Amino acid sequence: MSIEYEIEAGVDQVYALLTDPDYLSERSLAIGELSVEIEVQEGDAETTVIMKRTVVRDLPGWLAKIFSPEQEFELVETWRDTEQGLQASYILSFLSQPVTVYADISLTPTDDGCIYEIEHRCKAKIPLIGGRVEKYVLGQIIEGCDDELVYLAEAL
Repeated sequence: MSIEYEIEAGVDQVYALLTDPDYLSERSLAIGELSVEIEVQEGDAETTVIMKRTVVRDLPGWLAKIFSPEQEFELVETWRDTEQGLQASYILSFLSQPVTVYADISLTPTDDGCIYEIEHRCKAKIPLIGGRVEKYVLGQIIEGCDDELVYLAEAL
């Protein structure tokens, strides 16, 4: 599932916030997450952001039977320069469930700022209901992504 956001700030400004541990921690707590730990590793060709976060979600009854409403997950996001702007990929792993979310992100400059585009994919290794879990998790991820990008736009 792909989402595109127009941001009225340059690629460098947006990237600076998306790789700033203080901003990321503030954002996570502001949008209702219970806890967050962040580590940023800067290399020659790429920057990796590692976040461990705890969230609470209201789960539908069918899912509450197998998932706790409080979930811990680890997100590893790696950014690199390209000819078109910046690109990243991430893997989000739930620490207590066989569910993984993958995403590809691009920040592309425009005349008025930049375009933030993200495409999510989910894999739930749960017999019989894996597809249903994937659909639900992607919906929750999209909502969270919307919250994060609204917060980003306000911060800029």
